Amino acid sequence: MDVMRMRAVVRYKKTGLLRFLSAIETANAIERNLRRAEAPLEFSLGFHKKPKVSFLDPTPTGVFNLALYVTVLLQRYDENLLDRLRRTAVKGLEPVQLWWTDLDVNRIVNGYLFRVLLLEDCVDPSRFDPQRQIFILEKNKSGKLEDFFKHVHFEKVGKFFIVVYYQNRENLVRARHLYQPILVKECPLVLVQRLEAICGEGQLSEVLGAKSWAVEC
Repeated sequence: MDVMRMRAVVRYKKTGLLRFLSAIETANAIERNLRRAEAPLEFSLGFHKKPKVSFLDPTPTGVFNLALYVTVLLQRYDENLLDRLRRTAVKGLEPVQLWWTDLDVNRIVNGYLFRVLLLEDCVDPSRFDPQRQIFILEKNKSGKLEDFFKHVHFEKVGKFFIVVYYQNRENLVRARHLYQPILVKECPLVLVQRLEAICGEGQLSEVLGAKSWAVEC
């Protein structure tokens, strides 16, 4: 790789109360983390110079994002960057892994793996109908449930009922369109998590690990 210009992909996890940050607030917080860590950032040209940082698709407010991948263009390789990012990060928005790579993750990611945790006594999985027609008002889209939520499967763990599913990037919609029809009563606890970005049949972290130099915490 060119030692004077490097591309780093950093995987953050957004958890706790910070999952309620908007996409813009999240981007600003990560940029501050990079600046506090004194990352050798590459900046755009022009009067208002901005660091060359890009993100995958944002999650809705309130979703735990365990696969918040950030691509950063840097002036040079920095061996200790991940350590400094971890020391200067705020709790709830923390970097967990870094790869030095030539891959453009925005080009290779085609979807995401999600998980929803619900209280078991609030759910009747027999109500799940993948052929059910739905209209997504915020997207002005309509179709079958399975057009938006793919490879849906259920499991029970303790008192929790867990729904795992995959979504294509072009059909990202809120999880409530999937779980609300199977509720038998209002659920006081609903946790939605984005688990991983998917490239073809593999996870982005695996693809980066195979074709990049990874640094883990």
